[in-house]
Amino acid sequence: MQHRTPIDIENVLLKHIPSVCYQCEQTRGMGCNVTSGVCSKTPETTAIQDYITWLCVQFAVKAVQDRDVIADEMLVLFNQAMFSTVTNVNFDDVDLMLYADILAERMGSIGITGVKKSAAEAASTLKDYGLAHRIHKFGETVAGLRETVVYGIRGAAAYADHVFVLEGLDPVRKETWMNVEAMAELNKDDLSVDALLGLTLKVGEANFGIMAALDKAHNAALGQPSFAPVNTRPVEGKCILITGHDMDDLHKLLEQCEARGVNVFTHGEMIPAHAYPALRKYKCLVGNYGTSWRNQRKEFPLFPGPVLFTTNCIMPPREDYKHRVFTTGRVGFPGLTHVANGEFESVIAAALEAPGYTKADVEAANAESPLLVGAMHAEVLSHAGKVLELISAGKLRHIFFIGGCDGSTPGRNYFSDLAEAIPDDCLILTGACGRFRINRVKDYGDIEGIPRLLDVGQCNDVFSAIKIAVALSEATGLAVNDLPLSLCVSWFEQKAVAVLLTLLHLGIRNIRLGPSLPRFLTPDALAVLADKFALKPTNNKDAKGDLADMLAGEH
Repeated sequence: MQHRTPIDIENVLLKHIPSVCYQCEQTRGMGCNVTSGVCSKTPETTAIQDYITWLCVQFAVKAVQDRDVIADEMLVLFNQAMFSTVTNVNFDDVDLMLYADILAERMGSIGITGVKKSAAEAASTLKDYGLAHRIHKFGETVAGLRETVVYGIRGAAAYADHVFVLEGLDPVRKETWMNVEAMAELNKDDLSVDALLGLTLKVGEANFGIMAALDKAHNAALGQPSFAPVNTRPVEGKCILITGHDMDDLHKLLEQCEARGVNVFTHGEMIPAHAYPALRKYKCLVGNYGTSWRNQRKEFPLFPGPVLFTTNCIMPPREDYKHRVFTTGRVGFPGLTHVANGEFESVIAAALEAPGYTKADVEAANAESPLLVGAMHAEVLSHAGKVLELISAGKLRHIFFIGGCDGSTPGRNYFSDLAEAIPDDCLILTGACGRFRINRVKDYGDIEGIPRLLDVGQCNDVFSAIKIAVALSEATGLAVNDLPLSLCVSWFEQKAVAVLLTLLHLGIRNIRLGPSLPRFLTPDALAVLADKFALKPTNNKDAKGDLADMLAGEH
């Protein structure tokens, strides 16, 4: 079923080497192939990331052939290198080349030679392994499915990295090897569509195990999450804003800020932190500021303190606040201060020098209702009896999942329009930064004490939504795909791919994906997935029409 791509791939894309990228939903046209991408990533950065990916394929081939020579540190390094190539993680070419150099050096130690290149060589030889080359070689459909495997591994690598930080490699050793095996297969030129579909499901299976391990690690380190209201108004005093996904970094920051009189606000995907008892016990964790990552260049200039990025979601900072932006972990951006090993004294010092919130700021702020978080699986399932009673009595008609990655492309108002139109006898699960599209649309109220809007957590906490669905399936005797449950997932980058592949691995069908399909899902590639999994795009011009279909049982 290989679809040969038109000749313009050769005449257009190949002329723009090394600047081609289409790994996120906001990609321009055939791919970001100008001086910089929509995300502001440069062609050189794209080239180095493709070089790192190529290195990881070569490593994976050797690893599968001779597992005995692969030390744990090399598996972790493989994972970290793949994480570094996720959208909006690292824009620093020097830092990225360090990953490449270390990886090439370790590969040399196990007998893989001829892979070390300089940054300039990596850019100039992208024609040998870059995206344009792959599309030209394999055609759009096969190339797109191959990219889906790569992007799924990248997303899973991000989640696995959090597990490594908390508990080391052992909880996800099996899953890391599964991803290495899938990566090694991409060194073959003759992979069929069926073989590639098998690899996507293998990556989805690995990611499911990784999400389960991360859920367990978070609960062990931070306690069982539960419902918690989150303040969204200013609190007087010096302050720090922390964004990203890394709960361990937040824990360390809170420990260091508690005795210093510095308040901490979460942002974006850190808002679920308020659900964990080991974090909310700190008095300095005072609330959440702002919305999703896409608004940071409008919201961060107004925050009166430093901002700490812990994982992906960084955008090029504006000059008026760039001096007070810090990075840690895998995040990198030229000109910013990088803080390693959880030593946040420089961030705290910047907070003490910044104005912070004044009493006047507090008095001038608009009154806002707290946002409820903490609807992870254990908390929701503790109310399972009541939920089943409501279903049996006809008082709970349908459950929707509306969430995922947020972004700036047109059409994302679909999700808020859909949420606003959902009848009062339905529950809405939400999660990831897509929550900010719907959690302030209106007061959703409750159904006999069960909140109608249930925030299941970060993108990795889709695991909670899965657990809830499986529990409802077991309790009702209905297959998951026969439940009155519909999934409307907002797409953006590689973590979304990993989560999507996990859902497909679990056999969940009829997922609506939007607001626009990722560039690498060509019409032919989508047809393959739609035929096998009933994957369908959202109707961005008719959210109410989609709603009617879902309520009628067309999910």
